[in-house]
Amino acid sequence: MKKILFVFNPNSGKGQIKNRLLDIVRMFSENGLQVTVYPTRAPKDGYDYILTYGRKFDIIACSGGDGTLNETVGAVIRLNKQHGTNIPVGYIPSGTTNDFASSLGIPKDMVKAARVISTGTAFRCDIGMTDSGRNFNYVAAFGAFTEVSYATPQELKNMLGHQAYIIEGMRSLTDLKPQYLRIRAGDRELEGNFLYGMVSNTRSVGGVKGLAGKNVDLCDGLFEVTLLRQINNPVELHQAVTGLLTQQYENNNVIESFKTDHIEFQSPVDVAWTLDGEFGGFRKDISFDVVPQAVDFIIERKNTK
Repeated sequence: MKKILFVFNPNSGKGQIKNRLLDIVRMFSENGLQVTVYPTRAPKDGYDYILTYGRKFDIIACSGGDGTLNETVGAVIRLNKQHGTNIPVGYIPSGTTNDFASSLGIPKDMVKAARVISTGTAFRCDIGMTDSGRNFNYVAAFGAFTEVSYATPQELKNMLGHQAYIIEGMRSLTDLKPQYLRIRAGDRELEGNFLYGMVSNTRSVGGVKGLAGKNVDLCDGLFEVTLLRQINNPVELHQAVTGLLTQQYENNNVIESFKTDHIEFQSPVDVAWTLDGEFGGFRKDISFDVVPQAVDFIIERKNTK
């Protein structure tokens, strides 16, 4: 029998997993997996447990929000590097946004997600890495939409729809102070005041699909970068709203959009970053690199293309 380590956050998503845990374990067992269950007790607890015991398992699965998945992936990357293994990661989403699960086509229903882990196939996915060695699965961001995206309830996002949600988010721009930044990505150099920046590898951000742009490929070795410059007049505001609604950024003086495998940000003052929806610290200088196809995620076979 294959051995699976199932690490879960018992408090994520209002503790919903407590009502489904037996069904999840039964699904694993019925599909020939020998299950070890570990409930996390504090931040980094799951990370440390996986590093200590994860080598003994054929699959490492987790359940929780984006933060739990971030810890799990970080531990598995380190574990695989240390021991030359290639342990796949399964994910049962139980948070509020679950952006990465949405991008991978993982079901929201916990038992169905457990079935995917039991019967699915491996999908090699890119991972982002900061210059400090901290991983992020799908997005690093600063500015305007970071707070709006994660503070708005998912039910409201569903009611508003993509277009109305973007307009709602734009209202926050008048209350934000632009960040002066110098940005380098390959032979591209940008400078000026920016209201928002996003370095991503995802089809969904903050529970809203489409913010990262079109033609997103999760295993092409490239980030999607979206930058919103300071808005100075109604014409530029119109350009910003139109661009974000349509993801058409050509000839747009306010929005910069491009792909890259490495990007650097420099600022004279500390800038607050979020990584996978969690606080990522204040940094004056920070850089991001793609780690191509760094982790095997278990997904449904029909979602491999």
